[in-house]
Amino acid sequence: MKIILLLAVVCAAASADTIDFFSTADDNLDMKAVVDDPAKLKAMTDCFLDKGPCDPVAQSYKLIIPEAFPHACGRCNDAQKHLAHTYLRGLFSKIPEDYDDFLKKYDPQGIYLDNFMEAVKDY
Repeated sequence: MKIILLLAVVCAAASADTIDFFSTADDNLDMKAVVDDPAKLKAMTDCFLDKGPCDPVAQSYKLIIPEAFPHACGRCNDAQKHLAHTYLRGLFSKIPEDYDDFLKKYDPQGIYLDNFMEAVKDY
């Protein structure tokens, strides 16, 4: 009986340390290609900003941004951190007015960006 109780405690402790990552269905997206194509970048950004339709890939990321941004991508895997970093840097340099709109929507008080970018900078 003590062994079963001990195993239950060990399993509970191990599961407490695991991260429930976001779905990885679209993590193979070539975000550099998106950023380098003005029409694709604009379409994805319009989706995120509710200014245009969403294709399935953009929609999958739009669903996680509201949680990922304020929590510094805490549930993002390495591929998602790379995608986020590439997207935001590309958006900042290619369409600065949409970058500002993105921040207004997902960080209206200006409190999340620094932590988020620090979390994804090396990816």
